Amino acid sequence: MMLLIVGTIVFFGIHLVPSTPFKPRLVTGLGEKKYKMLFSLISLIGLGSIIYGFSLSDFVPLWDPLPWGRTLAFVSMPFAVIMMCAADIPNNIRRFVRHPMLIGLILWSGPHLAANGDLASSILFLSFGVFALVDVYLVSKGGRYKPKQPVSFLWDIAVILLGLVLYGLLMSFHGSFTGIPLIG
Repeated sequence: MMLLIVGTIVFFGIHLVPSTPFKPRLVTGLGEKKYKMLFSLISLIGLGSIIYGFSLSDFVPLWDPLPWGRTLAFVSMPFAVIMMCAADIPNNIRRFVRHPMLIGLILWSGPHLAANGDLASSILFLSFGVFALVDVYLVSKGGRYKPKQPVSFLWDIAVILLGLVLYGLLMSFHGSFTGIPLIG
């Protein structure tokens, strides 16, 4: 459990840096390229620790999963994956949803928190959900949001199709990487 907690602190600690005054200082001191490399390396170490720490964690029940939690996760996940895809591909969704990656994280973490009632899942899903909410606030407050320009609607179709394909793959392989099969 400790590795999961440490990984969570490392991963989200580095992801909060861009929303603070420390980022410009780091970029000035290290240079843009070294900053991005260091950011990526620390992110990967944190994410790897989260994944490995979660896999090692004992099941410690906290509450009975909510009866509608699993259904909510099934319904919200296509939208969550589409939002995550929309974050880094040109599309018009980004013109209407200011923070698609963060909204995707909220749509992923909230329903999964409702569908699971154990300690490790609570740490995982609460940390992602709280981070996303905090970062939405910090990005909005800090003026980091830049309005997006319109693009061809074909990009929107591509983002939606990519999101649905990824959702299908996640559904199919959920058991392989979580131990909880959803299909079959």
